[in-house]
Amino acid sequence: MKRSQTLPLGIDVGAARTRVALAERDADGRPRLVAVAARATGEDAALAIAEARAELRTGERRCVLALGAPDALLRVASFPTMRRTERARAARFEAARFVSYPPHEAAVRLAASGEGRYAIGIARRSALDARTAAAKRAGLRPIAVDDVAFALGRAFPYADAIVDVGERATLLVVPGLPVPAVRSLAIGGRAFTAAIVASLGLDDAAAEHRKRSIGLAGAGEHVRDSLVDELAAAFADHRAGARTEIRSIALAGNGARLAGLAEALEAAVAIPVRLGALVAGASDGLAPDVVRAASPDWGLAFGLALWDDAA
Repeated sequence: MKRSQTLPLGIDVGAARTRVALAERDADGRPRLVAVAARATGEDAALAIAEARAELRTGERRCVLALGAPDALLRVASFPTMRRTERARAARFEAARFVSYPPHEAAVRLAASGEGRYAIGIARRSALDARTAAAKRAGLRPIAVDDVAFALGRAFPYADAIVDVGERATLLVVPGLPVPAVRSLAIGGRAFTAAIVASLGLDDAAAEHRKRSIGLAGAGEHVRDSLVDELAAAFADHRAGARTEIRSIALAGNGARLAGLAEALEAAVAIPVRLGALVAGASDGLAPDVVRAASPDWGLAFGLALWDDAA
């Protein structure tokens, strides 16, 4: 009888929280979520990773990490027939068009997608090095650094679009081939908290508590409305040039549960918006209601643990 096999740890290092997902492949070869542990990222991501892994009580050292915009970008390009070294130089030249930092700081990777087209992955070396160094200091062995967009697509494969509301920014991801379309918006959970502070004169801790318990409730709702307006404009841009229709949107990330956000976005774009939920049966050992409630927070880490399925 086949035994379950542990998958590489999925590590989501966020600005506020770090989450480590432990998953395994069962006897039938299906990936299953075993548990997720989370710690405040603080000033030392390595410590947060190490403490979360210790809570999981696993000896697994392999891990998959993630980078997202603006530190990681995905593009598609077509090249004529040329040698591999020439194609690599051409890809670096193409990447230089999209980065705001010196081209020599960009790590560039190519993947063929057929008919002379290539997917180009671009990552800022300093961010890449910092992410892998933190995992190594925590005693782990990074085997890959994935793009956030790919991992979210694996976590919520049924969604036509995913809106990931992070601490400092919001990502709009529309899965597609050979690469997903990604838009980064400079409004995140921290901006909501700051708006409550400015409106009511509360300190950060009290404002954060209010946001998590009752939402904005009349304090700083203009920030939420600004995010919704930017997302609506991004969806309109996508509709203008896309061949596929977006019929469902999944909300993920720290700010996904902000009261009124899903309803406001759904009204603005006329597309059903729901909190992201991992697919049924994603975990055998965790209670379904626990998985459902935690899915927006756990999605990225679990999607990273599934990297083997896409590699």
